[in-house]
Amino acid sequence: MASAHDIMQRMREVQAAREKAFEPLAEILGQRAELQRQLAALDAPYAEAFAAAEAGGWTAEELKGIGAEEPAKRPKGRPRGKRAAAKKATPETASTDSSTGSPAAAVPPQNGAAGAETATAGSATG
Repeated sequence: MASAHDIMQRMREVQAAREKAFEPLAEILGQRAELQRQLAALDAPYAEAFAAAEAGGWTAEELKGIGAEEPAKRPKGRPRGKRAAAKKATPETASTDSSTGSPAAAVPPQNGAAGAETATAGSATG
């Protein structure tokens, strides 16, 4: 039977092996924390540079296409992204709706009525 001293010695050996296995991870964790701090320090300048590129004529889609990810946080005082997208959508919707002419154009003709409508429309535009 092992004595308490032998058991404690074995526990220390196991613990030492575990600590040795953890050393590379501890070193990498330290490096990783430093890199994350450096990356966070670049967030604001990156957002400003991205906004400057957009102000220079680039669209967010073009910048994404060449590898520039849209910043997580935009610089303050620049909420135009949502409004610009809404303005672009509104004219397209309006032009699509106006191209149909009248609401009656969307209603399908009843059986036998298609020929009468064509004849009436042809004589009216005539």
